[in-house]
Amino acid sequence: MYRMLIVDDEKLIVDGLYELLLEYEGDRLNLLKASSAREALEVLADRKVDILMTDIRMPKMSGLELGDVVRKSWPDCRLIYLSGYDDFDFIHHAVKSGAQSYLLKSEGDERILETVRQTISELDKRTEIQSLLKQANDLRRQHIAHHRSLYLSDLLMGLLPEEELTEIVSETLGLAIDVSKPIRLASIRLDADSSTIRMRDKDILFAAVLSVCGQYLAPLVRFESVVMNREVIVLLYQPIDEMYVSEERLLAFIEGVFETTSATALKSTGHTFSFAIGDKASSLRDAAVQYAKLNMLFTQVYGEKQIIIRERNFPHTISTPMQSDAGAKVEVYLKKVSLLDMYLETGRIQEVMQVLQEFRILIAQAHAEERYQELYYATAIRYLTVVNKYGLNRVAMIQEQMNRLMEPSGFNTRDEAIHAMERLAILLGDYYSSNSLKMREDVVEKLKAFIESHLSEDLSLTRLAEVVHFNPDYMSKLFKQSEQCTITEYISMLKIRQAKVWLADPDILVQQIAKDLNFTTASYFSRYFKKETGMTPQEFRANRPSEK
Repeated sequence: MYRMLIVDDEKLIVDGLYELLLEYEGDRLNLLKASSAREALEVLADRKVDILMTDIRMPKMSGLELGDVVRKSWPDCRLIYLSGYDDFDFIHHAVKSGAQSYLLKSEGDERILETVRQTISELDKRTEIQSLLKQANDLRRQHIAHHRSLYLSDLLMGLLPEEELTEIVSETLGLAIDVSKPIRLASIRLDADSSTIRMRDKDILFAAVLSVCGQYLAPLVRFESVVMNREVIVLLYQPIDEMYVSEERLLAFIEGVFETTSATALKSTGHTFSFAIGDKASSLRDAAVQYAKLNMLFTQVYGEKQIIIRERNFPHTISTPMQSDAGAKVEVYLKKVSLLDMYLETGRIQEVMQVLQEFRILIAQAHAEERYQELYYATAIRYLTVVNKYGLNRVAMIQEQMNRLMEPSGFNTRDEAIHAMERLAILLGDYYSSNSLKMREDVVEKLKAFIESHLSEDLSLTRLAEVVHFNPDYMSKLFKQSEQCTITEYISMLKIRQAKVWLADPDILVQQIAKDLNFTTASYFSRYFKKETGMTPQEFRANRPSEK
């Protein structure tokens, strides 16, 4: 739906244009009107207008001057100029000012409607999905580095959807690595207390370290980098020519590059960095697990500075839960579960079920009761957050299920506990759906009641939107979904129905009926009535007795 402002200093003309367009294009236009250029500017001060139809000759400020002002604030606004004069100078200035159309008032209703419809069609073309996607892609290319960083950080946190792990996505982001081949990970950690370094200076430090690394890595590997939490840089790398580089030579090369980078960083910045190198290559899908293992390596040398470590440095701990792949998967899961409350409160039940299925797989591997309890409470607490946040403990069924979750000893098996979480997720989803449906029903009922009791008043979409506190487009969509007709059609039906009741009384004048139903003139009401019923009010009144 587009917003259109009609401006003319003659009241009969502005009202006539308003009624004409409301009658024939009310479903597609949110109409506003003003009786002067100054009044129009007040309307435009706090809202965007898509189409401006304005008379050219107006006192104090002409329509042409108004158009010039509007185009400065809203360059995409379509201008339609009206004039009672066939004047070449006016036409020349109007076209030069960016007008899409120029009409003589004497050209009649059909020509005006044709022009407005053509303008709406042009706006539709501008907002077609392909055009929007192209603009979005253009914007995305401008910010490609930012999107690439988000992609890689989500990947390492285990938050990237499976469908995003494709070569198409890789090409779109311009990744230097080949996502179809195994990758290796290494981490670079700033040793200093990060709180003592300003964010800008930290960015410079990381950029300097990456520049040095890039210079030395370039002959043998291609890589991507991402800064994680302003604390650690992670490198995802592959050999350029894997046919001629053995695994041991590659790891020795990376270790040598980090030794050189460490020395250079200390000399040029005065700060030290530590490095962790993963021993194994993995698919992109396992990148989050490998990143978790690198973090675990750093915990083994807590407090140490300017060191380079690999998994092989800790053979005595590699088989413990802390260093195992299962342990790393648990760390990844604990990051994913942080999104569970967002999934629950937005009704994304499928994503909730995927998280719970991962929980089911993990606890089958985590035999230790302590580890199971950690995972269980980390998951259950997200439910508790949502229930408390929205006061859902007042809903008996939800609170009953929540009480069960907070007493895990009441479940006979671990799988039974997960089933309880799944049932509560479905229960929350049903509650949200029911609540949303009731909200929509309440809005529509409020609209219908207001319309029925205010037929003699302003029933523009803007006015109705103020009544229910929704924007006109969303309000119109809700109404049509519920009533299978537009708001304009519903208003028309009520007005015609009321008009027929009053026309049955011969003592009520047609002019009075037109006034009471908020028609500006009796002639417009007659034309409107005939369009809806096939008869004029007088013909309907004359034929009324024969229908009994």
